[in-house]
Amino acid sequence: MANALDNAFSRANLESVWRYEGRRLRKSCFGIDRKSGKKFQENIASEFYQIRERIRGNFKPKGLLAIAKPKENGGHRIICVPTIADRIVQFAILNEIRPALEKRGLLNSISYGLIRNSNRTVGDARIQSIRFRNKHKWVYKADIEKFFDNIPRDIIVDLSSRIIPHRSLHKLIIPFVHTEIEDGFDPDWRNIIGRSGIVPGKGVRQGMPLSPYFAGLILRDLDKTLEKHGYRAIRYVDDIVAFFDCEEECTSFDKFLRGELEKLSLSIGAIGTKNSKTKVYKPEESAEFLGMEIAFSDSGEYELRISDKCVQNIGAKIAGLGRVDALLQKRVTLPRLGGFLDALSSGYLQAYKGAANHTELVHEVSTMKRAALVSAIEEALGQHFSALNKKQRRFLGIE
Repeated sequence: MANALDNAFSRANLESVWRYEGRRLRKSCFGIDRKSGKKFQENIASEFYQIRERIRGNFKPKGLLAIAKPKENGGHRIICVPTIADRIVQFAILNEIRPALEKRGLLNSISYGLIRNSNRTVGDARIQSIRFRNKHKWVYKADIEKFFDNIPRDIIVDLSSRIIPHRSLHKLIIPFVHTEIEDGFDPDWRNIIGRSGIVPGKGVRQGMPLSPYFAGLILRDLDKTLEKHGYRAIRYVDDIVAFFDCEEECTSFDKFLRGELEKLSLSIGAIGTKNSKTKVYKPEESAEFLGMEIAFSDSGEYELRISDKCVQNIGAKIAGLGRVDALLQKRVTLPRLGGFLDALSSGYLQAYKGAANHTELVHEVSTMKRAALVSAIEEALGQHFSALNKKQRRFLGIE
């Protein structure tokens, strides 16, 4: 009888992983081996064979490629990208262990954004937040500080060994806990990573397919405790929001949550201090949650809205791609420009679907997409741009 390792890495299951994840992987960033998803697909039979050979031996993941994304308030968010092959390995593992993790508490009333096809998406979390706030108007919100960078590895290894029943997969899962960054896009990537607080040997690197499940393992008992006490709470990875009837209840919950997180060597910022993400919102205040606002509407109830600042930032990001250097850096040339801007715009519109003011974002995205297109073509053509007639402009999509 085949064990979990054989099941997870059968040719049929690897092909199933590629059918489900391949489209996204073909568009995603490569890892430290610089092998793109498209290149992986060109030699997919050989790639699958190499994966199967690696997992049968003394498996060790390849190092991670660091992508540093600037934050609005300074500093960088570090995304750590595995090779395409190692992402396939992790997806194959997840396909095998996911049902057992659901039964063992990772799928619960508090946790969102983890279990696939279970009404626990980011959109579901936002909808539930509206339901809660329409009945309980005070909002408490906190983000666990540098969560992934501070997860104790020994606890994750212990929980993986105890909670994941597929023992033949432990030899693959545990090495990913210890995987480190070995390269970066930015020439100064080592210093950027150091300033961001990432310390070799500590924490779990964010960006691996397994990373959210490591988070789910370590916060499973916290979810159970919140359920047991009857808190109206939502946790999306390391974002926690809860709903109450008065400020005193929010303060009491803050004390309780800190005590529970301290048991895991984790922490949250103090309410009201500078740069702290721990906040209490009064009934009349719009509460930020998962990129949107839970805001009071003219109808007398709460609704989801995209903040004006968020709309402006998205527009600025799209408009900023109207530079030839920025496009070439992303390997976008003129034949791909229209499709690239369409795909990017569609992604933003889908991400904020359900907002009461979604039409404002549609208008901003449409306006800035056209501005980026015109700007890029104008820069590419130089002095010849002004000589374009109406028909030529219409042909180029800038009329």
